[in-house]
Amino acid sequence: MRKRRAARLIDVAELAGVSVATASMVLNNKDGGRFSEETRQKVIEAAETLNYRPAAYAQILKGKKLPVIGLIIPDLMNPFYTEVTSGFSHQAYRAGYNVILMDLGNSPEREASFVETLISMNVSGVGYCGIGNSSASGQTEVINRLHAAGIPVIQFDRYDPAVEAPFVGIDNFHAGFCMTEKLILSGHKNIALIVPENAVYIIRERQRGYETAMKHYGLESAVFPYDSSQSWSIYHQFDLIVSSDRQFTAIFTPGGDRDAIECIRSARKLRINVPSDLSIAGFDDISMASVIDPPLTTVCQPMYEIGEAAMKLLYDLMHDAEPENTSVVLPFECIVRESTRIIG
Repeated sequence: MRKRRAARLIDVAELAGVSVATASMVLNNKDGGRFSEETRQKVIEAAETLNYRPAAYAQILKGKKLPVIGLIIPDLMNPFYTEVTSGFSHQAYRAGYNVILMDLGNSPEREASFVETLISMNVSGVGYCGIGNSSASGQTEVINRLHAAGIPVIQFDRYDPAVEAPFVGIDNFHAGFCMTEKLILSGHKNIALIVPENAVYIIRERQRGYETAMKHYGLESAVFPYDSSQSWSIYHQFDLIVSSDRQFTAIFTPGGDRDAIECIRSARKLRINVPSDLSIAGFDDISMASVIDPPLTTVCQPMYEIGEAAMKLLYDLMHDAEPENTSVVLPFECIVRESTRIIG
């Protein structure tokens, strides 16, 4: 079967009964009011009838921005980013933009390549939640490269205020403090923190919240860092906690609910009952948090709303050199479920 040829500008002009130049100016909004509304409608209707789409690379060669937004995320396998991506892409579609998703798979090596691809496409903007070598300098390098190409960019979730770019996220320090305080007020005195080594800014802030809460109530912090590149590392830290002479009664995982769920699984293998023997609390409130046995106590981030707000802020940045809000801090909620208990 012969493949149908894509409609060309000359086809639109012939169907509308106008010149190619007239069709081009109307479709590119460059007619300057010189054509009648009747002529404009004929051209637009002809383009819709023929399903005419200007070639993307032709637009790039002309230096035009494509109605496309780049979205860089660390790991699409993480349900947190799936939900954020949904909010971002739905808002982009409502604003008239398509989204190109760049999933780093937690690989720093991909980041530079992805950024160069988005620059070569001359996208209209970029939502950035990357790796940036887990440092402000690494993230600054990425964002400066995009800025140098004239592409607006905003940070979301994994933001760092030291990086000169607007951001969307929650108050991670207070979220870490809030969950730790809830555990303390539930009677827990020995609370262990399992946290990734070389953590990004937002997780360091959650750890700072934990340490501040422990100090405020006259308790001793206990931080157990694990190597996120080694699958066995978090289990090793869990073993250290449950075998410690301190007799920990609770574990908090500010790196995310997936860490907390791994702790619950480890406890089950060791025949440790959650929560009667050990309470476990996570961070994010991904979909699995409420259905795992027992349901997980966690800090709820408004994942969909983070993505939605990030796209709204990026849209403002693309259409206004100085948007009204240069950062958006959304509310969080500490949700108590059956994975933690009150000590009498």
